[in-house]
Amino acid sequence: MVGSLAWAVPTAIGAFTVAGVIGGDLLAWAIRVAAVAVLVVGGVALPLLRWRRWRYEVRDEELDLLRGALVVTRTVVPMTRVQHVDTIRTVIGDLFDLQSVAVHTAAGSNAIPALRPAEAAAIRDRIAQLARRPDEL
Repeated sequence: MVGSLAWAVPTAIGAFTVAGVIGGDLLAWAIRVAAVAVLVVGGVALPLLRWRRWRYEVRDEELDLLRGALVVTRTVVPMTRVQHVDTIRTVIGDLFDLQSVAVHTAAGSNAIPALRPAEAAAIRDRIAQLARRPDEL
């Protein structure tokens, strides 16, 4: 949500500035209404929708991630491809007592965001344990 507000607030401020330069006619009010809509939809509604659509499942063989509001993305990461796993703390996350778990493969990384610290540690440890299993050939 903070990331969405990071672009929605400056956009709205810019729109209000343009509306102030234009004056008090109908176009200026339309710009102000559009700025408020950008704040409400882009800064609050879409992040909440994205959050409600976020799902993850740690299975013995794979990590299944489902995310997105308008465009839904599903990522399946085989445990045999996991190289390492991290727990990530940020300043903003600390304010809400949240952490993320990042799973790294040769192709890149995927994250499970907004977890309580104990849950993040448990998920990190479980993924690390499942990734350690030797290939059964």
